[in-house]
Amino acid sequence: MAFNLLNDKDFNNYLTDITYQGGHVPNQQSLHGEFESVDYVEQHRDEIVKGILNQYIKLRVREYLLNQTNEPAFVKVDKTRADLPGWTARVFDAGEDVYEFHGAKMSDKLRDDITMVRDFLYDAAGQYVDKIINRARETDKKPTINYAFLKTTNEYDTFDKALEAAKKWHENMAEEMAKRNKNKEFLAKSLVGTKHVMTLSNGMLVYELTTPGALDFESDNMGHCVGRGAYDNGVAEGSIKIYSIRDARGEPHATLEVRDNKVIQLKGKANKMPKKQYALAAREFVEKQHLNITHDKIHFGFICIDGEDYDLFDLPKKLVVDGDLNLSNLGLSELPDLSEWEIRDDFYCSDNQLTSLAGAPQKVGGDFECSGNQLTSLNGAPEKVGGYFDCSRNQLTSLNGAPEKVGGDFDCSYNQLTSLNGAPKEVAGSFECLHNQLTSLNGAPEKVGGNFYCSNNQLTSLNGAPEKVGGDFYCSDNQLTSLNGAPKEVGGDFFCSDNQLTTLNGAPEKVGGNFNCSYNQLTSLNGAPKEVGGYFDCSQNQLTSLNGAPKEIGGKFICDSHVKKGMWLKKLLFQLGIKNVAKLHPGFPIQKESHEND
Repeated sequence: MAFNLLNDKDFNNYLTDITYQGGHVPNQQSLHGEFESVDYVEQHRDEIVKGILNQYIKLRVREYLLNQTNEPAFVKVDKTRADLPGWTARVFDAGEDVYEFHGAKMSDKLRDDITMVRDFLYDAAGQYVDKIINRARETDKKPTINYAFLKTTNEYDTFDKALEAAKKWHENMAEEMAKRNKNKEFLAKSLVGTKHVMTLSNGMLVYELTTPGALDFESDNMGHCVGRGAYDNGVAEGSIKIYSIRDARGEPHATLEVRDNKVIQLKGKANKMPKKQYALAAREFVEKQHLNITHDKIHFGFICIDGEDYDLFDLPKKLVVDGDLNLSNLGLSELPDLSEWEIRDDFYCSDNQLTSLAGAPQKVGGDFECSGNQLTSLNGAPEKVGGYFDCSRNQLTSLNGAPEKVGGDFDCSYNQLTSLNGAPKEVAGSFECLHNQLTSLNGAPEKVGGNFYCSNNQLTSLNGAPEKVGGDFYCSDNQLTSLNGAPKEVGGDFFCSDNQLTTLNGAPEKVGGNFNCSYNQLTSLNGAPKEVGGYFDCSQNQLTSLNGAPKEIGGKFICDSHVKKGMWLKKLLFQLGIKNVAKLHPGFPIQKESHEND
């Protein structure tokens, strides 16, 4: 279905501004592939690089944004509006929606993602142009520029790919920044190309960065992308002002981008939120300069809750939040005291440096996400969560403190758990404990409505597993020798492949989806489910018999063992009483000929 946009021209102007950042937009007719001289390309490098970038943004960023219909920047148009053009009536009659684009309403996260991709791709396009220049000088040929370079490069051919590449680029710059030796000679360079603007009350100094060299210094020491040419032209034209907040030694701690007396960005080290003391210093500078904060308010410590700004460093003791509260990716080492708050929707504090959930809200109606921290326990978590609970990618050795009841999924994968003691008693969605060090499932939830994933552990037993699982049950890649303790009934797939099974005793009696017991040490199928709704895969074992195979199989029967050589598989299955096999795997090696009527 086409995306029906009322003000497509405004949207295109917004995309153009992403490239040119309010600066000069060249006549697109002047952008051509072959140039008369290398000198011309060097002199117009920024214009050419932005031309390549603009091609990408007009295609890839545009198509990405037009799929973000839930983004606040796209507002549904009321079909009763009197000023609508005639074509909208046909669209509404067809049952489709019409949207109006409002760039000022774009979420900070999406704006940050676009800015990150823009800066990264500017650098990538610049490197491409530099290669063309060097090649032309070496060969003494006219330089030819492919303006479709970015949009046709596989690594960036979708916005999502470009965003992942941009994140890695920023991480690499941050690592380089961390490795630098900050000696006196290096710090002396910090003042080159700067203009002192203000000394703040806490002794911090504010400098305006006025040259490409100063921008590069800031970029190298902060681990972000204000340097490397991305902002050089805007600073030279005066459409952009870049300020650095530094200590007395010249060490930068926060960077601001200002356009038309509006703060567009405030970034700390590696594009994260500045530490509290530097965020407060940035506030003082903005106030004294009479600037307006239009973006990155959270990096100043101002958090928008239900449409109202609050001071992250001075929050009220109690508050009811009707919507979400997102504190992710702020570099927090501890949570503010939210213990008496009620979050009626979702709470996010992922990808920080938290070692504890002390201060977390105790009433969360939606999701609770604390993944990607340094948590060693869940003490401080709410007792009940209405949505999913995600504590994956931490350093948990215990689930003590976890909610007793979770209304959605529970994910504790990629930790250091040796036991599930402390896990919720009831999980309405899926339960995932992948990639831990579990040896048993004791302590697992008694009831799981969705999937149960416990693969890639060190399980020697399934004792403790729920009796019934509504979705899939995966226990592959463990050290199981039997299936004793497995659920009696599984509504979806049951995968126990890549273990050390010598028997299927203990397997569920009924599996609604597929059953996979491949890559084990089975010699028979005794103990297999009586009924399998999907395919049954017992390949890569040591089977000498198919005795015990399910009586009803809804999908393929996959088996590559030489069982009773000389008999046709269909006849063998018939003799064993196995019926309703939808399709036999063609690779069964008993006999190659097909005998459809046997």
